[in-house]
Amino acid sequence: MLRKIYFLPTLLLLMHSCSTEQTSIKGNDSTLKSKFSNFVSNRENIIAFGQVNMFQVLEKSEYKQNLIVSALIDQFPGVKALNQDSPIYFAVEVNEQNINDINPYNISNISNLKLNGFAYAFIAIKNKSEIKSQLEKEVRVRFKNADGIDYAQENNGTFALFDDCMMVMVDLNDRNQVGIEQLKSASKSMNEGKSNEVINKLMASKSDFMLTYDMGKSVSSVLKGLKISNSETQQLESDLKGCFNTTNFNFENGKIVLTSENILSPAMSKWRITKSDSKEIVSTLGSGSPKAAIAMNLDVDQIQKILDSYLKSSMSEIKSKLSASELLEFNRIKAEGFSTVFNGRFGIAAFLKGDGYGFVPNVNFQLGAGKMLLEKLKEPLEMAKTSGFTIENKGNILYGYSGAQNAPGKGTLTLPEGTEDFGNYPINGFVDIQKLPLNELNLPEQAMKIIAKLSILKFKVEGDKFTLEIQFKDKSQNALAQMMNSVSGLSL
Repeated sequence: MLRKIYFLPTLLLLMHSCSTEQTSIKGNDSTLKSKFSNFVSNRENIIAFGQVNMFQVLEKSEYKQNLIVSALIDQFPGVKALNQDSPIYFAVEVNEQNINDINPYNISNISNLKLNGFAYAFIAIKNKSEIKSQLEKEVRVRFKNADGIDYAQENNGTFALFDDCMMVMVDLNDRNQVGIEQLKSASKSMNEGKSNEVINKLMASKSDFMLTYDMGKSVSSVLKGLKISNSETQQLESDLKGCFNTTNFNFENGKIVLTSENILSPAMSKWRITKSDSKEIVSTLGSGSPKAAIAMNLDVDQIQKILDSYLKSSMSEIKSKLSASELLEFNRIKAEGFSTVFNGRFGIAAFLKGDGYGFVPNVNFQLGAGKMLLEKLKEPLEMAKTSGFTIENKGNILYGYSGAQNAPGKGTLTLPEGTEDFGNYPINGFVDIQKLPLNELNLPEQAMKIIAKLSILKFKVEGDKFTLEIQFKDKSQNALAQMMNSVSGLSL
């Protein structure tokens, strides 16, 4: 058991330590990337894959200037046999989706998900014999050979060495050991498979971290767990084939950027649930300088069409799980449409003012409420009015504000630097980090040091792409290096 615990962490630390070696060989990455693309394209049950550009991240962190981090890394000998210019590629293969009944109210409970398959990691190497010797010495594994493949097994994990890469293959069931035939099958997919255009496009990412999952296979898993299967859900599964979601995370000069994009099939690309922008919402959200704001403009008609196209016949299965009161609401929504609850329009802006003792928040909001939601909100809205909140209903759009000085109709918002495009997208928002009363939160000192370097957090949805940015005040230095420098005073 102790060897099993030591096994993978030691491997990762060994890979980290190789960045201390300054020389490297160019070219191996493209070869491994091509083989990995072949592998993913030809394994029908790959549900997720991606890459971690570990050595690129270490370089951006300027870790040698941080005593605690460099001490942790440099205590391990350099592994010259690894290729520092290549990311580490990974994939998850699910051969059988054994899913118990999923409770819709607890669908995030991963204990319901029992997978039978494998996880893979592919690491570029420069010297096969050297990495073999090092693993035998430092991880204390024993290599065997079968049909020209050098491999070593440790519980449910297996190393396999090839001329230009090392593959780590782990059975998702920790009671199973990877068989040699499974190892040969994976090797064949790498070397004899043919990659497809979509996978090649996704693997072209240069980001620090990339994760892609197969949307069709994920939805099929959920539908199976819910025991829903009819002509409409079968059509949904068919239309989702070839659809992926890919997330990229990158440390850049002056900011951290996360992007999540849907790569859709022709059948799914026709659906657009967002409108063109949220400018009109922003223009009527109030006046003054907000410290945080969100605006969202959805196309409820499109959402209704999607529900009707793929889930209309599945409603009976869902209804069977509802209480009597929930069933009444459900039937009304089914009869009147989703717009009886929400028309797709929402905006909120938060302002802060000092009262001599601290900061008092003022909040403006607007909500496009349908008839059913207005009925349910009638009593809470009356209570809000008695506590000093002003609320008006104009054409089924609720406008509310808690402070007269920031009320709608007195002008437009004065946006912080870096958020001038707020409203140009159907879904967008920001937080002016430097203007928040963070000292009142009693955060740890090291957290405050990092936060002191931050300027703005903002996000947007544009087409099929979501982008989140955390901007730093210093735009000239890499964001990761700035974070590492903030904790450089720590000692072991």
